[in-house]
Order: sequence, then C-alpha cells, then structure tokens
Amino acid sequence: MVAVAKQENNPTSIGVTQYLDREYWTWAVNDPNGAALLQQDAGTILTYLVQRLEAGGGEVVEAYGIIHDKDEREVWSEAQQALVMEPKPAHLHAVIKFKNRSKSAPIARLADLLGVEPQYVEKPKAGRYAHDNMLSYLTHAKYADKHQYAPAEVATVRGPDYLGIDAQRREAWLKGRAHLKKKRVAEDFEDMRDRVLQGEITRDQIMLTDELFDIYSRHQREIDDALSAYGQRRAYRAAANLRAGAFSTHVVFVHGDAGIGKTRFATDFITASINAANAHGERWQVYRAATGNPLDDWRGEEVLLLDDLRASAMDANDWLLLLDPYNASPAKARYRNKGEVAPRLIVITATIEPVEFFYYARQKGNVDEALDQFIRRLASVVKVFRADDINRYLVQHIGKIEPYEWHQCSLPAAAHSPGVNGNMYHQAVGSRELTYGPETSAEHDAESAVVELLSGLAVRSPDVPLAMAAGGAS
Repeated sequence: MVAVAKQENNPTSIGVTQYLDREYWTWAVNDPNGAALLQQDAGTILTYLVQRLEAGGGEVVEAYGIIHDKDEREVWSEAQQALVMEPKPAHLHAVIKFKNRSKSAPIARLADLLGVEPQYVEKPKAGRYAHDNMLSYLTHAKYADKHQYAPAEVATVRGPDYLGIDAQRREAWLKGRAHLKKKRVAEDFEDMRDRVLQGEITRDQIMLTDELFDIYSRHQREIDDALSAYGQRRAYRAAANLRAGAFSTHVVFVHGDAGIGKTRFATDFITASINAANAHGERWQVYRAATGNPLDDWRGEEVLLLDDLRASAMDANDWLLLLDPYNASPAKARYRNKGEVAPRLIVITATIEPVEFFYYARQKGNVDEALDQFIRRLASVVKVFRADDINRYLVQHIGKIEPYEWHQCSLPAAAHSPGVNGNMYHQAVGSRELTYGPETSAEHDAESAVVELLSGLAVRSPDVPLAMAAGGAS
C-alpha cells in the first residue's frame, strides 16, 4: 500500500469508533444506500468497511465489531441545574488487525478508506496487551462502571470467532478490572485534588458520588488536606472582604412551634440564596452546625445554619462575636480555635422567640451586656405559624431596639407564655414588647417570604449581584 521506507508508520491493528449517523461517514452522507447500510447490524457494516480497506490494498486478518446502544454520558441539565445521565447515541466499535505493516497504511490513509475523520481511528497504546485490551473493550469487560455487552453481540468478520476469544480471555479481563481501576484512580486523583482546591468539588459531592468516593477512599489524607486548605483560604478571603466593607453578615432568626416547618423553610431560603449566588459564578456552600461544639467542622462555608441549636451551645461572648455583622472574629472549637469566621448568611431556627433565646444565651459566660446587643445583630426575624390550616410567615426586619429593664420575676410559671418559666425573664414595664420594626413587618406565604429575605441578603452582599435563579421563587 505504501513505500517500504515509511511502513513503520503503519499500525498493525486499529480501533474505529463512530456514530451511526450518515453525516459522520463520507460514503453515506450523500448516498441513500450508504445511509441505509448504517441502519444494519454490526456485521453488515463491518463487512463493508473491510471491503473498502482491502480494495485500497490492505489485507485484514481479524475484524470484530459491535454496536454500543446502551452507553450513557453525563450532560448538564438546564432544567435541573445539575449534571444528569442521558443515553449516548448508538455508535460502532470495531477492532481491525492487518497481516503486517506492509498490508496496512498510515492512519490518515486508513481513515480515508474507512470514510471517517482520522481522530476516530485509534492506534493501540504501547504494551504487549494493547490489542487484547482493544478486544476487551468491545464488551466493556474491564470496565465495571460501563454497560456490560454480551460476547454474542460482537460480530466476527475475519479471524477466530470472538466467542472463543472471550471464553479464553474472560478471566484475565475480569482480573484486569482492578488494575485498570487503580490506574484510572491514580490519573483522576490529581485532577480531583485540583478541583477541590478550586472549590469545584465539595465534601458532600465526594460522599454522595460513587466515582469521587472511590478516589477519596484511596487518597483520603491528601484530599482531606485539600478540602481543609480550600476552606482556610475561603475563610481568610471572606474575612478580608468583610473588613474591607464588601459585605456584612446577614443574620435571620426563624422561630415557631416544634414541627411547624422551620427547618424546611430555612433550607428553602438557603437553597434559593446559594442558587442566586451560583447564577453569578459564586460557589457558596452551607455548613450545618452540630448541637455540641457547633463550629468544630466549619471550613469557611458562606452560609451557616444553626438548626435548633440551644442557646447554651456557645458562651454569650461567642454569640456576640459570631453574629457581629461587620467584624470577623476567631471562633472557639474543641481542639483548636478557628481562624476568623465571616459567613455571608447565618440562619438560626428555634422554638422560642429571639428575646427568650438570647436571654438564655446571655446567662452563659461572664458577660454584662444588655439583651438588645444580641437582638440588634439580627437582620430579620421570621415567625412561622398556621392560619386557616396553612403555614404563614411573618417577616419582621429589626428596627430600633428599645432598652430593657430586667428583674427576678415573682409571678408563677402559669402566668407566663409557654416556654417561659418562673424566675426567668420578665419585662419591667407593663407588657412592652421588643420593637422589630413594625413598619416593615409583612405576612407571606413561603415563596414570597423567601423573596423578601433574599432581597435583604442582596443589600448586605452588594458585591454579589444576587437574583432569583431560574426555577426558584419569584
């Protein structure tokens, strides 16, 4: 087929992969007969390809082919705003072996004879088992994560019957899965670590994705270090932006009876906030604090959820520092203190209103601060309640906080509202209530309450043009 001097460029075997659409084959794009041929089985198509190669001077001694019509691929779904699996279009896989190099040709020439672009014709990789590996790929024998095709689906056009080859090599191919998987994990590890350091992969994704978790299980220490490093960098950047006035922490307190749906509402609001930030290229994440030592595992996440956290979980001074909208401060942790904590959004849920909550918080620690110093750190208070058998949400933005006078209460417990015991807090002047800013109070359904809170967050984070993401509340 070619001059002897250039035969070293001729592969003795090749792999061919191509979709079965006529536009990908030069001999079918304008020929109805060619297009019809592509609708036939793998053996019919491969027989025609072998004829074209031999008409060009080649001599084929082995030819095996299969149509892969059950493969899947990962694609981005705009509707779901996530990666999803979809069926891959049917395509032909073929392995062709020539008698020798003189009966083969360079890749470009072979591609021309086959009627495809050169990138769809593959030379075997280096190694004594390269051709064998190409044969095993026809059924995905070494790839446990891919659809397993039956050996009988492989058409034999030249050479020993593929069923016999599979019977002889199947055990070795299955043993090769572990080696191949280990090799792929090693190759994927560096890419995964880089993506972790860029914030593109989170711990949640690792734990919930089989492929990522498999890599993590083999490189746990290195990936944990990468997650920690990214978290520290994210925290330091946030603290620097807070000090520079780029944003101020937005604190929302959600309260209502047990089982009323506070956590669900808080989660919906947080999800909408993260989606809005992500729509502008941000990578916000949420940290759900534990009931004990709440900041132990915090790694710089932009959103902090304190769900049903007891007021006594932190000292009064720690509460004051954490909720300060304009200053970042070190936070206590069990083993070593964290760097500066500067979340964009803090959401607190409780069964009691903020006045009572922070009264209890104020009791822990040697802090002589007025109660309004805690309350004024909140941006909004949401009361979840039921009216006409549906949940309603009273959103109140903190206004001017009037000072309180406190004394030991002599009234019996029964005289207090539920959840408030005798000798607990009691207002000194009549039934005066905390001013949440009644001029900005409004009753909502869940969707409009989320929009109301998101608008407040947008004011506190002007450096991120927050807007409701597609499919969110509007």
